[in-house]
Amino acid sequence: MKVLMFTFLLSAALFSCNDISIEDATYQDRPHFKIETTTATYFFDKSGGGMSRIIDRDGVDWVQHRGGPHDTGRAAGFARGVPNLVYRSDDAGAGHAGFDQCISEQAGARTIRSRSKSGKWEWTWVFFDDHARFTIEKVDPDHAYWFLYEGPVAGSFDPSRKYWGTDLGGPRYESPSLNKQENVTGKWQWAYFGDKETDRVFYVHQQQKDSLIDYFAYMGNTRDGNLAPDGLVVFGFGREIGAKPIMTQTEVTFRVGFLERKIATAEDHEWAGKQIMNRAD
Repeated sequence: MKVLMFTFLLSAALFSCNDISIEDATYQDRPHFKIETTTATYFFDKSGGGMSRIIDRDGVDWVQHRGGPHDTGRAAGFARGVPNLVYRSDDAGAGHAGFDQCISEQAGARTIRSRSKSGKWEWTWVFFDDHARFTIEKVDPDHAYWFLYEGPVAGSFDPSRKYWGTDLGGPRYESPSLNKQENVTGKWQWAYFGDKETDRVFYVHQQQKDSLIDYFAYMGNTRDGNLAPDGLVVFGFGREIGAKPIMTQTEVTFRVGFLERKIATAEDHEWAGKQIMNRAD
């Protein structure tokens, strides 16, 4: 019986590992890793050190990074990404697709490790069937960071159709416009983002609790704000008003992934929270 159980567990582990593939790819004429799992496909910009695309099982891209750093209407392309880690320093752009601040290498069957060219920053992504895990391992002691999700929820920008929630409540339908200096802030451990017409949400989860301010708003690519033809959601762990990163700790872990359910009621929200908190590596 013990031999059979060991064989079953070993087979399950190997099967799970085989469900994840990492291969070289190109996106926006830039070298990428393409990571395929059973629930999502990720495109990871090697020189940027961050995600440029996160595609669900229906082929919808919830990030859609595109364009260049000098494009106008950055909310429609270049500002997008996960985690968009470093801002306002000599290493600005490290962890952000489209920049050239990083060296990234595959470090195992399901692992990608990145470091800034300055040597001041290091982090690791590990991929699982139902989520991806990010751990910040080295930081510049002179500069703070944040962990952002910036992208079009369910592949489109229309705040009137979107909703969100956090560990402090949801679903929520406030739609603050960053273009108009509006925002919602809190001290959150996790958040999800959805579309009223989509039976799926994308979530971000900071494993370690802290007392830092987190940030939420929408940003349109024109002065029309939430009525703009394109744009993104701006969510940040450790982001104060005024686009100020405030995280400084190492060995902080974040998870991102999809939940295959529309969140429309308090019961749905409670279910989502349990799923997010119980996702195991």
